[in-house]
Order: sequence, then C-alpha cells, then structure tokens
Amino acid sequence: MNRETDDAEPEVSPLGTALALLGDMWTLRIVMLVFSGRRRFQDIRTSLAISDPVLSRRLTSLIEHGILFTREYQQNPPRKEYLLTESGRALWPVLVALWVWDRRWAGHQHRDAHMHLRHLPCGHLTRPVFGCAVCGAIGVGIRDTTGRVDERLHVDTHQKRSRRSPSMTTPIDATGVLGDRWSTFLLSDAFTGSRRFNDFQTKLQISPVTLTQRLNLFVEGGLMSQDAIEGSKRTEYRLTPKALDFWEVTTTINHWAQRWVATDGHSGLSLTHTTCGAELVPQYTCNACNGVIERDQIRFEGAISDL
Repeated sequence: MNRETDDAEPEVSPLGTALALLGDMWTLRIVMLVFSGRRRFQDIRTSLAISDPVLSRRLTSLIEHGILFTREYQQNPPRKEYLLTESGRALWPVLVALWVWDRRWAGHQHRDAHMHLRHLPCGHLTRPVFGCAVCGAIGVGIRDTTGRVDERLHVDTHQKRSRRSPSMTTPIDATGVLGDRWSTFLLSDAFTGSRRFNDFQTKLQISPVTLTQRLNLFVEGGLMSQDAIEGSKRTEYRLTPKALDFWEVTTTINHWAQRWVATDGHSGLSLTHTTCGAELVPQYTCNACNGVIERDQIRFEGAISDL
C-alpha cells in the first residue's frame, strides 16, 4: 500500500517485522523443537517447562504468521500436532546461527551447551562456517560486507514495545539478546556505526535510563567495551568480537525477511559482499567435509532439555 499523506504512520520494515516476531525466547525455541521433531503440545511444554497459556499464545502467533500449521493425528479424542510451513522450515539458517553463537560465546553453563549439530551427508558433528552463497566464499564476517539501512528499520523501536521476553540479563545467550527489543536494535545500530550515547539515544528514541541499562549489560556481558575518547571526558562503546559474531544471526534473519516478509525483496537492510560485489546470500559450510549444508541435511542432537 502506498502512503501518500504526510500524517500517515510510517511502515515498519520487513526486517523490523521479522525481528518483532522472532525476537522472543519462547518463539525461537518452539521453532527449534518442531524442526527437531517435537510436534505435540505436551512434548513442547515438557521440553521447555513452559506454562500452558504462554505456550498456547506463542503457538497461535506462529500459526497466524504462517510459520506453523496444525494437522490432526487422532480423531477420538481429537489430537493435533504442529508442523512447520515452508516459511517456517526456511528459518533453519537462523537456528544454526543461534546455535553457532551460543557454542562460541554462551559458555558451558548454557542450558543447551550439550546440544550438537550433525551434518547427515558426511555423518560428522559439525560447527558450520558462514559464507556467501553467490561466490562460495567461506568465513565471511561483518567486515567483509557493506550495509545500507532503511530508516523504516527504526520505526519498530518507536511503535511496538510490547509482547517481549523478559529484559536481557547476564550471562547472555543468543536468544537472550534477540529476545529483548532494545538490545536487538541497540546492537543493530552499533553494527551500522553508532558508538556514542547520544547517537544511540537520537536514532533509537530510547530513554536515557533504559539505554544506560542496556549498555551496561552489553559491557558486563562482553558484547561492548567502554573506551575513553582521547582528549575528552566522554566515552564511546565499541563492539567486541563476541558482538560482531552476532551479525550472523541478524544476517540470516534479514535474508529470511527478504524472502518471506517483504513483498518486493527489500527488507530494510541491504548487505553487499565486498569481494564479489553481490547482495549477500547466507550459506553455511560443514567444517568436517567442506560441503554446503542444506536444510534437510542437519540434525540437532542432545537438544533442548533432551530433545
């Protein structure tokens, strides 16, 4: 829909919509469980130790957004199971990106520290390596790309601040970062170059108290360093390697938004792989056999609360 009036509300970008949907701890863990074969309400509830009302709301939302659908497997009494749609199955790179980040940075105390990922064609446990599907390069990181951000991406931070997981706390894991609205957009803004308190506050229209809290959490959790600006009493916040690695999560969500949320293929964030000059298309490669990983070729093992 074209918005031609000056007082019309600006549209939320497809990436902002995707982050609002997926930026929830329970939602992502439900998707991973269903992807791994836990399809019935009672099995999902037991695996997550989640209340019935919370689980029901998340499942309903995932169905409404076209990520899950139901299928009856028993008529008397009626019983149904939850399955991933094609859009939901296309989220598998996001699940891989979350798993990879947690394996690198969440530590041995993380609840899913014993979860493994197996590449079925070669049979080996794998730690997938991020790359560009256009040119086949592996080991691609944020410094290998250039980005262009649509201002619509910030609309979501101004208009949709409800229905979130609890605020991020330490120790930090991937779903903890993604499941906190302000932390997600603070990190995204830092990816585009913001470093100073006033820059974050101006772009995100966030209260000083909330911004201070999130920045302190990022520093405490090792995602940012707080460095003095030479010749000034002010400080700036720089992303650490731990934070820079989270770029893979954002990139895979962005690619999903381009394909499944945007109507024109534009998500609000354009990433170019500088080596080949093409729009970055995420791709994971098995570190055991160097083969490109496809959707139906991976299996999570030892999963969430013993999948």
